[in-house]
Amino acid sequence: MTDTSNVDDTLVNEDELTLLKERADMMGIKYHPSIGLDKLKEKVNEILVIEESPVEETPGQKRTRLIQEATKLVRIRVTCMDPNKKGWPGEIFTVSNDVIGTVRKYVPFNAESGWHVPNIILKHMKRKKRQEFRNVKTRNGMEIKEGYLVPAFAIEELSPLTEEELKELARKQAMNHSIDE
Repeated sequence: MTDTSNVDDTLVNEDELTLLKERADMMGIKYHPSIGLDKLKEKVNEILVIEESPVEETPGQKRTRLIQEATKLVRIRVTCMDPNKKGWPGEIFTVSNDVIGTVRKYVPFNAESGWHVPNIILKHMKRKKRQEFRNVKTRNGMEIKEGYLVPAFAIEELSPLTEEELKELARKQAMNHSIDE
């Protein structure tokens, strides 16, 4: 009995090499006539990876994508850490830039079930700081007040509402006539 597995493998490799050469010719890839199978695969795959790379965005597409990212709603619970705003039920935040324009939103503090805010407002709130002071002794023993910055808000990001929670919210709003025009 003779072993024909090596002969079969060689035929398969030659068929694959022939097909790859035809494909490379169609794609306009230059190669040496005696190129090996592995090297030709690399050349074809390089071109395929380049062709599959994302197409450049037009300015309008980029602007639309940025607006969608900025206005995407995120559910949060906010606690105000500023003692000067202790009695405030919430605050109106306004954020603006040249891409998305102006976004204004009221955010209540300590809302038990959370509150939906645009992503750009959330980012703004996370960056917001307030100043506190502490007593520090200098090298000569004098005590002075030194300022430092702390976050203005404690923000807890909550998971999005489930379908059941959305249906319950819609039912409550319909009963209260809070969404009637």
